[in-house]
Amino acid sequence: MPETQATPLTELLHRSIDGDQHARDLAWQQLHSELKVIARNRLLREHRAEIQATELLHEAYLKLANNQLKPQDKSHFLALASVAMRQVLVDQARARRSQKRGGGLPPLTLVTQFEDPDSQRSFDLIDVHEAIERLESFNARKAQALVMSYFGGMSDTEVAHELAISTATVKRDLRMARAWLASELTGQVDKAIDG
Repeated sequence: MPETQATPLTELLHRSIDGDQHARDLAWQQLHSELKVIARNRLLREHRAEIQATELLHEAYLKLANNQLKPQDKSHFLALASVAMRQVLVDQARARRSQKRGGGLPPLTLVTQFEDPDSQRSFDLIDVHEAIERLESFNARKAQALVMSYFGGMSDTEVAHELAISTATVKRDLRMARAWLASELTGQVDKAIDG
């Protein structure tokens, strides 16, 4: 169905839930510049990334388009896009890791906010991904908040809305998740995260 004027994002998202691919495409177009900023910011944290923001965005869109995801609102859509971007970067890092044995290429790494801000340490993206998966196995909410905040560039308020919790809880969850992740990535013994 052709659109004669700009359709409100909420309407497009509701139509996309009902399976309207055209509405999902239009929602993506409306959020394109915001998503591109997220992708650009995400890539600024990468070392030796061989993907541009536009390419990351398009790859993430393909991941979303190939799934039967049903975004409820803008923040949910951005959360889904952030997860898709994370998957694209992890897939790229895995491909590099498998080529590393034959080609001697360095692994894709990222500088994280999970570490001591005075540290210049960087971590392999796959290690970060696997650590987040471990966190998710015993505290899914903290892992989701971390992915939305770090990989998706969502604000604490947007994460709170998406997870249906208070902003104060998001701040606490993120503080605990980042501390746990830093501990996990640096090999420290205390890996407990309760509450």
